[in-house]
Amino acid sequence: MPDRLSENKLPRRDFLRGASAAALGSGGLAATAGEAFGSASATEGGVAPGSAAESFTGLAPETPYPKLAIITDYSREKLAFASSVGYEGVVVILNGNFDPDKASDSQIDEFLNTSRETGARIISIECMWGINHIDPDPVARAKSNDRFIRCLEFAHRLGCKFCGTFSGGIPGADMDRQVKELAEVVNEKYVPVLDKLDISMGWENFPTAENFATVPAAWEHVFELVPSPRLGLEFDPSHLIRQFIDPCDAAWRVRDRIRAVHLKDTEITQPVIQQVGIHGHGWWRYRIPGQGLIDWPKFITVLLQAKFQGGAAVEHEDGFWDTPHSSSQPDFPQTRKDGFILAHRYLTQFLPGRLS
Repeated sequence: MPDRLSENKLPRRDFLRGASAAALGSGGLAATAGEAFGSASATEGGVAPGSAAESFTGLAPETPYPKLAIITDYSREKLAFASSVGYEGVVVILNGNFDPDKASDSQIDEFLNTSRETGARIISIECMWGINHIDPDPVARAKSNDRFIRCLEFAHRLGCKFCGTFSGGIPGADMDRQVKELAEVVNEKYVPVLDKLDISMGWENFPTAENFATVPAAWEHVFELVPSPRLGLEFDPSHLIRQFIDPCDAAWRVRDRIRAVHLKDTEITQPVIQQVGIHGHGWWRYRIPGQGLIDWPKFITVLLQAKFQGGAAVEHEDGFWDTPHSSSQPDFPQTRKDGFILAHRYLTQFLPGRLS
């Protein structure tokens, strides 16, 4: 998720990017999706039985491996781009009319038709900002809980098997209290809905006030109190690197609870941290996979050994491979496309899903 805690802006080095774009041409790094190794049954990130998406025939068979995707807001152009460069699908952020409280039945049909026509499966949706599952205000908490249930229903209608969120937070409360209150909400309010819809949920480990359970000590405690496997993590290794936590070890410890993955890297600039310390600014920044410090072969091996088959989505927050304010455009600018293309080319060497 976009980091709102610090400003980590480094020179854009446009002259390097310009040379790169000229060498690539338009989509020059794109890998062509080939035949799938095989088709998985309805698993995390797959098509929900009985959902509207189940009858669509325009999507390639699902692979029984982590499903490479991109995180994006909804537009036909962006879904078409994801499919054209070899991604298996998209993880869509609530935005505009792509929202359970705004989308009409005809718009939901349009979302599904666009998915089918572009070949980009809507693997899951992201319902983070504005939802605090354990808000200390009882009225606000009830509204958040009700809205998230509508998000789960919306995800189910789109054929998703997973819905991403945050864990919530109570300002000033200790971890034990927050763990117990989140577990109570999940067990009493969400698990019955998750079971009914045959869907799972999980929170991303992004450090922010609305998300307390972002380190192993917190999420492992939550899982002790919520036995249902419908609850898990939307695991993002990049957020652990900047906290000096080994993401591969952390992932292995909760491998059976990983329900979705964000693929993002983190770069640490040692000369800067040497000067400003960990509470300073500018000593780390997010990168596309392969251009930071994460051991990707090892991390993806954890996913493969855990038989993870859900969405593994590139979360592009790398300013080197982007254009300012690109998210507001209906299509990605070429610089941002190049970042997604490079990420796909790098990651597919570790995944056996689709042959290029």
